[in-house]
Amino acid sequence: MKNCIWISPKGSGVSHNRLYHFKKTFTLDKIAEGVVEISAQSRYRLYINGEFCAFGPCKGTREQVFFDTVDVTKHLIVGENEILVDVIQLYGRDSDGGIIPADGVLRTGICALCLELTCGDTVIKADESWLCGEQKGLTIKSGIHAGSASFLEEYENLPVVYENAVKRCDVHNNENDHFWWGGTSNLFLSKRPIPMLDMKEIPISYDGEFFDASYLTFGFPFFTLRGKGKIRIEYFECFGKLYPKNTKADRCDRSLGYEDFFADEITVDGELKYSPFWFRCFRFMAVKVLEGDVSLTLDRFLEVNYPMPVRKDYDFGRDDDNRLWEISVRTLQRCMHETYEDCPYYEQLQYCMDTSTQMVFNYQLCHDDALARKAMDDFAAAQLANGLMPSRYPCVYDQHIPSFQFYFIFMVYQHYIRFGDLSLVRKHLRAIDGVVEWFTALIDEDGMVGQSKYWNFVDWAKPWVYDQARGCEGGVPLGVYEGNIGLYNPMMAYFLQVGAKLNELCGRRDVAREYTKTANLLIKSTKKYFYDKKTKLFADDVNHIYYSQHMQTWCVLAGVVRGEQAKEIMTLSQSLEAKSTYAFAFFYFRALESCGLYEYTEEMMSSYRNLLKLNCTTVPETPEESRSECHAWGSIAIYEFSATILGVRTENVAEKSISIKPYIKGRDYAKGTVSTIAGDVYVSWRKQEGEFTIEVSSENDCDKVVYLPDGKVTVITEKKATLKCTI
Repeated sequence: MKNCIWISPKGSGVSHNRLYHFKKTFTLDKIAEGVVEISAQSRYRLYINGEFCAFGPCKGTREQVFFDTVDVTKHLIVGENEILVDVIQLYGRDSDGGIIPADGVLRTGICALCLELTCGDTVIKADESWLCGEQKGLTIKSGIHAGSASFLEEYENLPVVYENAVKRCDVHNNENDHFWWGGTSNLFLSKRPIPMLDMKEIPISYDGEFFDASYLTFGFPFFTLRGKGKIRIEYFECFGKLYPKNTKADRCDRSLGYEDFFADEITVDGELKYSPFWFRCFRFMAVKVLEGDVSLTLDRFLEVNYPMPVRKDYDFGRDDDNRLWEISVRTLQRCMHETYEDCPYYEQLQYCMDTSTQMVFNYQLCHDDALARKAMDDFAAAQLANGLMPSRYPCVYDQHIPSFQFYFIFMVYQHYIRFGDLSLVRKHLRAIDGVVEWFTALIDEDGMVGQSKYWNFVDWAKPWVYDQARGCEGGVPLGVYEGNIGLYNPMMAYFLQVGAKLNELCGRRDVAREYTKTANLLIKSTKKYFYDKKTKLFADDVNHIYYSQHMQTWCVLAGVVRGEQAKEIMTLSQSLEAKSTYAFAFFYFRALESCGLYEYTEEMMSSYRNLLKLNCTTVPETPEESRSECHAWGSIAIYEFSATILGVRTENVAEKSISIKPYIKGRDYAKGTVSTIAGDVYVSWRKQEGEFTIEVSSENDCDKVVYLPDGKVTVITEKKATLKCTI
């Protein structure tokens, strides 16, 4: 995008929710490869000759705006062509009026477009010759219980008056341009760091009352409306109601009704082609005529996904587990777009805790780490001077959940053991130091992590409910309101140990020792103040009133207790009321596994399998009374089935060796391919007539350390081998 300019509508102001159409006609004598480089404030949708081609730009940070590269060759024709770009201008953070929609999109509050199309020798750039007009009759609104993550529309197809666009400023490229006199701008561009998202048309049925996608989907619907009057299109995840009492059961049970939906309202006079500007997430759609006589046809629906390949060669020995794998993968897909997202229906925001495990699930399925790298860059860019990192980013509104910062350390570590990239570790050590310094300042003279003024969310455990009368926020351990946050001690100790490993790898041994010293201090105080000899458990509070599985989990993972005592507290934790839910499952499962109690994961895995009976097509936010029908932290089956049932994990990062240690209880066979640091590894094992057989193959030469059920360990150096033992 050299020598390009940003163009804007004539007379457009700052901070409005408005939609503008930019267009340009041009002639081609012949067709060559056609490429468009494009960015916009705040968002664009690109059409070539009436065909929808792309949307964006990729979500950026406060310091970084991205441009996209789009192949438009198939949309070009010999003769006259038209480029049409719909650009939506959105209220900025400091606006004094109107809603602030799509708060995962950081923006300047202006309307601006830059574009360059190259086709052979023909180059078309956005300039003052382009025509631009505002779409009157469009009102941006928020949805029910949605906050402002998404935005909905009230639309009336009024005429557009076009006039020439005006130059706003020159385009500068953050990667190649010189910063004259050291000046920078929040409109300087960087190349999109992730691939363009996939769009594919999927069928959606209609029975005269409801449109049914057959599973939860995410993307762009395209409608034709005819008649005169007003119509409402309602998008909802499932049947059943959230408020005042959650009545969700069978997600397809129409007798439960529905009240929680997002809706577009369109006024029609004649025929209108309509597609909402922002994504729509739904499983079902309903249409209500509010005024007059209007009909609607769904012409097509384009599902939008991150371009992640989906493996088909799996079989985990149980039909319900195969189906659980499918809905888990779909859940992850619905929460991977321009960032990782907690859920596609509500916030559509990248949360640090959610993202840390989404990355791990991502790594099991493919070798693409572009979105993970971007996520780590996003969070590091958002860190405050005092080290405090926001719980979600990019986001117009700041939010802080202190413990979520710890998961940034986990992100960096998990990337290293999957890809072995020390340069990425070095890049983020400064951010890790900031997190540690912020939390270290909270440690009191007794060696306990003290209170902060922010939301101390941990998990949606049942006893940790929102209680306005007591001033209790939801998801917060009850002991928080009695004094120190007990589980922050072993939790911080665990992540300090992880951080120490990263510093050691990068040669910062003194820093590693500091981290370890602080971790040991926290472990010592945990034993002193939170262990209860009577219950033989670690309490959440210094008064030993409240207990949770979460506290026991962190004590095991941090090495506060080991061996038989670790096994004892995890066994006793099974009877506690404050149990782990889907949000915390990954770490809870790892603690059980380390104690040789992996069979205890069956209680939660059964709740996952029960989702199939309820006709869930993605994993809900919580096991019971769930708000969101799709939350990616619930995609844990991806990891458990690939890393535990198939048993494929990294053995040695430096040597790129793989360990294969299948968990064979409860099934007779399993097979599938797992992405690893050494490439794809295929495992197929079977139990039959007292004999265990395992076939292992890899696409690359690597050591594969196989742990057989009889206790023998064999290193396979060839690409493919079969081993057997008696069981």
